[in-house]
Amino acid sequence: HCAGTIGAIGNNGRGVVGVNPNPGKFSFHIAKGLSDEGYGSTSSVLEAVEGCVNAGAKIISMSLGGSPFGQASYDTYKEAYDNGVLIIAAAGNAGNSAKSYPASYPHVMSVAAVDMSG
Repeated sequence: HCAGTIGAIGNNGRGVVGVNPNPGKFSFHIAKGLSDEGYGSTSSVLEAVEGCVNAGAKIISMSLGGSPFGQASYDTYKEAYDNGVLIIAAAGNAGNSAKSYPASYPHVMSVAAVDMSG
């Protein structure tokens, strides 16, 4: 839903308007790293990230988390960062200090709630 909120085209009779009034100024590359049920492996997520990078993405948004620290993940996110790609990942909404990956990698921007009510 995040990409849809950003890229929704106004005045289309559907009742949704995105944040960019000129959708011709950007494009999307959608990569799927999880199944329809919301499950996946670290390798499938990394493959999706690499697909986005290879397609020229400058921003990658991931509403997922839960895997432990892994060197392959660290290396993939660092390489993307070093190549000018901003990766944003969900850190959860529990409002605690527990580390959540991929959001806790140093080359990933973490987004989270401050407490359980938002």
